[in-house]
Amino acid sequence: MNRKVLWMFLLTLGVTYVSGCGSGSVIAVSISQTPPGILAPSATAQITATITGTGEGVTWSCSPGNSASTCGSFNPSTTTTGVATTYTAPPTAVGNVSITATSLKNAAASATVNVTITTSAGLAGNYSFYLSGWDGSTSNVYSLAGSVTVAADGSLTGEQDFNDGSGLTSPEPGGDMITAGNLSFDPTTGLGTLNLNTNNTHLGVNGTETLSLNFVNSNHALIIEADGFATSSGSFDLQTLPSTPDGGYSFTLSGAGNTGNTTFYGGVFSLSGTSLTSGIFDENHAGSIALNHSFTGTLSSADSFGRGKLTGTGIAGTIVYYIVGPEALRLIDVDSAGTLVGSAYGQGNGNFTIGSQNSVFSVQSNLAGVVYSAIGEIFPAGANFTGVADVNEVGIGSGDAVPISGTFTVGANGYGSLAITSGNFGDVTTFGLYAIDPNLNINDPNNSTGGGGALVVDLDNNVAGSGVMVPQTDNSTASFTGNYGVGFQDLTVNGEFDFVGNATASGANFSGTGTLSDWAGILGVAEVNPGTTFTSTIAPDLNNQGRYLLSSFSMIVGDGAADIPYDGAVIYQASGQQLFWMENGSDGFNTLIGGSAFSGPIEQQTRPLIPAAKPAANKTQKP
Repeated sequence: MNRKVLWMFLLTLGVTYVSGCGSGSVIAVSISQTPPGILAPSATAQITATITGTGEGVTWSCSPGNSASTCGSFNPSTTTTGVATTYTAPPTAVGNVSITATSLKNAAASATVNVTITTSAGLAGNYSFYLSGWDGSTSNVYSLAGSVTVAADGSLTGEQDFNDGSGLTSPEPGGDMITAGNLSFDPTTGLGTLNLNTNNTHLGVNGTETLSLNFVNSNHALIIEADGFATSSGSFDLQTLPSTPDGGYSFTLSGAGNTGNTTFYGGVFSLSGTSLTSGIFDENHAGSIALNHSFTGTLSSADSFGRGKLTGTGIAGTIVYYIVGPEALRLIDVDSAGTLVGSAYGQGNGNFTIGSQNSVFSVQSNLAGVVYSAIGEIFPAGANFTGVADVNEVGIGSGDAVPISGTFTVGANGYGSLAITSGNFGDVTTFGLYAIDPNLNINDPNNSTGGGGALVVDLDNNVAGSGVMVPQTDNSTASFTGNYGVGFQDLTVNGEFDFVGNATASGANFSGTGTLSDWAGILGVAEVNPGTTFTSTIAPDLNNQGRYLLSSFSMIVGDGAADIPYDGAVIYQASGQQLFWMENGSDGFNTLIGGSAFSGPIEQQTRPLIPAAKPAANKTQKP
């Protein structure tokens, strides 16, 4: 029987005949365990191939160059079906790499997967940042805001404005240029570093600022300055450019004058083209209260980094803004007479929900005044409210799970107030409220969920601070679980230190790791401490749903170089995605340094930040 006749006969029986194979079946190779789609230089990943049609395995290769320096290496370089090889990325950010598993039996059968080798997990685009904190060179409250354009390899350029209110101010008209730098982070944890090389040698270390960050998602990260020059806390957010600010806005600004007095502003305004109209602001300047002041102003157009100017307001000579999106602006006062930093958020169509739904608030002072923090939940009923809250006034007193009640108002323009008229809540009794778009998330302006609420300024004579109030949409304990980005600003009578990292809530356990920045050496250890860890337990408050107590815990600093012995903390839950925490007032750490009060956000984190690599089309052995 000739070969052609044999072939036709076998087809009638449903058998595939492969010349030269000997097994009578097709050899196929597939990537069954893929690596992450993006890897950092020198990172490792497990990759597995599945082979059918033969008992022999595959050999691993990559391109371009098929060498450890150009595309990576494999150990072992050959594997059998279902057995993983360890892939090690090249030592530099080479970009796109193709990894191929080829059948040892027949090279015609192979499978390929593509990965990108980069320091920035492939994130690219325009990002805005802002921070407030303590400037070590002059021992003053300072402000920082800016914008960077990040390339896919992590390199960046941008511009920024710095102001400590005592002469160390970025030059006008253009601020400081960010001439170079890089963004690098681990997409599996979100932890990383943002280096900014500026043309101002007075900032950072000879002009280079180092920020530690933790990405909550690919559009938003919590950040602190961690370079030994200063310490601070803030946010890093994807920009939508170009954007044109328009309509109603609410805003807050916090900072200090050049005499060291604390200053906070809050209010509302409308934008149309270059005109700011219908402005109203409240001010708390070292306990001197000014309410319901009218103002107008002029808005310049933004440059390619989203930077523009706001003048003529009477709040400051020049306020620089950086666009996050059409409904979110970062604001910074660039005058030498004082320093202010904050945000303005759009009001949407003005259908505010802050007065009709349960809310969680978090408010904190700065180092220029009485150190304190307050956190709680309120339950509206008409123009009145009840609730429960915690307060920590360093050196004055504290209150845990204090029942509170009072009144509040919110006008059609978003301008409002809240008065605590009943409850032993210390010096904290009066808030200014400035309502925002119910579809806008205050902590994460690019997030489509968790929106609404108000910006807050404390308008008391004895204390001053600012913060947020967000809707409480889910206070069930079952929702408080998973991975979270966390941060806090710990204010003490001797200075400030800041923490950013990630944490996991699982059952009764709450633990995390990150970076702590301690410029003043309050803890007596290195100024920047990566690998700082903590472990605690969560206990729901059975009398106040949505409130939790953290047991006493220590922040283990610098691999055990020092401990921060917190007696505990309290958490209030707005939802499973948004929570806030605060140091207990009766804290053992107070006895060590004379007083301490931290507070900050807990935001549910997306992990990993990038998907696994997608295999390319597989090649089977040709029959």
